[in-house]
Amino acid sequence: MDGQNGATLCISRVLLTGPPGIGKSTICKEIISNLKEQTHKVDGFYTEEVRNDIGNRIGFDVVPINSSGRKLTLARVKDVIDPSQRSKYKVGNYYVFLSNLETVALPVFDSTADILIIDEIGKMELFSQKFHDKILKLFSGSRNEPFIIATIPEMHKIPQRYLSLFQNLQADKKSKVITVNRENRDSLVKEIVRLIL
Repeated sequence: MDGQNGATLCISRVLLTGPPGIGKSTICKEIISNLKEQTHKVDGFYTEEVRNDIGNRIGFDVVPINSSGRKLTLARVKDVIDPSQRSKYKVGNYYVFLSNLETVALPVFDSTADILIIDEIGKMELFSQKFHDKILKLFSGSRNEPFIIATIPEMHKIPQRYLSLFQNLQADKKSKVITVNRENRDSLVKEIVRLIL
């Protein structure tokens, strides 16, 4: 039992994985709310689905946690954007607005917050070499590092070129990987907050 407690004390990164739409971003938002109530200094960003009037998903926005920034377009389907906005960066049907991602996400890595929320480290975000490099630097840090909560894709959906990055993130002894599913998603907020406090 003591060994388990010792292992728990070493955890300073929680990586949430699971299929799209299972609730990873919702968990991040609830954790943010919970920690801010307890006056922890939290920074980061999360992604938010955007739907049209009839409920179809047409894209994603990237939302900064701190109110100093405003949410920006992360990705949109072809039909709702001007042809000039269709970049070479594309995931499935979604065109990615890389400069918007960098505007919101990159300042987060210089934050002095105790806790960083990164939702997510995924294909869209990793188009940015700057984001990729900041992730490597953040996760290789050792002193005075923040507690990190990040969402990541399921391993079988990770492109080959990023496989070693995610294998290293998951293999780190400071990381706890949690697969979100319908059975555990309602209890995970409390479980993760307990790891931090």
